[in-house]
Amino acid sequence: MSLERAKYDWLRFSTNGGFQVAITLTPLSGTPLSCVALATKHHNSIGTDGLPVNSKNVHISLIESYLVVLGYTVRDANQEVNLRNHKVSFADSSGVVKNYIIKETLPDETVGVITCLLGDYGS
Repeated sequence: MSLERAKYDWLRFSTNGGFQVAITLTPLSGTPLSCVALATKHHNSIGTDGLPVNSKNVHISLIESYLVVLGYTVRDANQEVNLRNHKVSFADSSGVVKNYIIKETLPDETVGVITCLLGDYGS
């Protein structure tokens, strides 16, 4: 498998491969964007003692090139991924739309995937 094939597969599975979820991304200033991403919400985490705990864990995985094509600003003036504090909304498996804020980003700049760790935001 080539690197280009891996990038293509990430884009395909994330945007129209059947695993995508409709989300709304809202920048710090500007217009919200409706798009799709991989989204996960579960209640399995690891505590500070290294043992499993029942704690909400929500994250999304975005494809940078997809967001750029849609006109969403991903990087700052220093060309660093800068999505911290952007808002994210999506429906969970029950169909209820929840609002989150991006707390941390984990960009994979080899294949162009940005995993965003989310925290609760409003109602």
